[in-house]
Amino acid sequence: MGATCQKRRYIILTVPERVMVKLSRLLLIAWTVISGLALLSSATVADAVCPQVGFTIVEPHASPATRAVRVGKNQTLFVQREPITTTSDIVEIKLAREFDDDADLLIKFTPAADQRLHDATTNHSGRRIAFMFNDEVLLNVVWEGPYGIDPGGTRVSMHHGMKRFPKLMKAIRGCTGATAGDRTP
Repeated sequence: MGATCQKRRYIILTVPERVMVKLSRLLLIAWTVISGLALLSSATVADAVCPQVGFTIVEPHASPATRAVRVGKNQTLFVQREPITTTSDIVEIKLAREFDDDADLLIKFTPAADQRLHDATTNHSGRRIAFMFNDEVLLNVVWEGPYGIDPGGTRVSMHHGMKRFPKLMKAIRGCTGATAGDRTP
């Protein structure tokens, strides 16, 4: 009878220990899963907060490679789903005031984005290119001539740009490697 008591006593002591070991493992797994989800959700929030700003090619017709964006009330453009440049390609951006409320954005891109923009415009006279802020077309131009946009930076000029560009600058703050600043003559 004494051996049975010891056995029961031994079982009684090890069951809580086993439960504690299993519980600590479950807590460790739960903590790992929760931490991973928190990291994923913070990246998703950052992506949701950072707008897409950049150049894209405008196609004449809808296709699986394009998406429709509205310009004004009566016009729809079909822009390529894969932009030439994105917000994360911007390494420097400055706002320059021209006359009254006209403005320029002076933008420098990463070398890879510079090259993509150069390739997309060189020897492509007649190609339409849009400068976009999320789904808003800020500028829609037809590229003229055989020369492309040279690497090293580009200028985006806009009538009444002082109404729209400061909002863009504020929205992308912290989303690029840019040193966003105003430069007024």
